[in-house]
Amino acid sequence: MILDSGVLADKKLLILYLLSKIGIPLTKPQITNAILENNLIDFFTFQQCIFDLEESGMIKHTIYQKKQCFTATDKGEKTVDVFEQRIPENASRIINNYVSKNRDSLRKESQVIAEYKKAGEKEYIVSLKVIENELLLMDLKLNVVSAKQAKQICEKWKNCSENIYSRLISSLIN
Repeated sequence: MILDSGVLADKKLLILYLLSKIGIPLTKPQITNAILENNLIDFFTFQQCIFDLEESGMIKHTIYQKKQCFTATDKGEKTVDVFEQRIPENASRIINNYVSKNRDSLRKESQVIAEYKKAGEKEYIVSLKVIENELLLMDLKLNVVSAKQAKQICEKWKNCSENIYSRLISSLIN
C-alpha cells in the first residue's frame, strides 16, 4: 500500500501528538502498543513513520534506564503546536484517553526497575531501583540463592515498590 505524502504526514503527526501529550520517554514497543491497540496506524506504516520522524529530527533516540526510548524534539513539539488542528477529533480523543489512562503506569514502568542476574552457581544478584525525574532515589542490591526468589522479589518490587520504599524510609528515619 502506497500512501500519499499528506496521509503519511498525518500519521506522523499522530505519533508526535502521542509523544508530546505523554511527556515521558517511551520505548518503541510502548509507542507501537499505543498506536496499534487503538488502530490508529497499521504496523508497516508505523515503522516507516518512526524512521521518517527520526530522520527529519522530529523525534530522537534517548537511553533512559538502559532502554532505547523516543521523545519528541523541540522541532517535533513545534510541529504539533502548528498542525494539531489537522488531527481528526476522534484520533486526538483516543490518544488523550490513552495518555490519561496509561501515563502513570508507563511512568512507573520506567521509574521502578527490578532486574536480576546470575552471579554464581547458587547466587543471584537482584537490583531494585526507584527513579524520579531522572534522579536515582534508591538502588538496593540483594544476594539471593535461587532464580525463583530473584523473580519473586522483582515481581513484588514492580507491584509494591511505593509501599516498600516508603516503609523502608520510614523505618530508617523513625
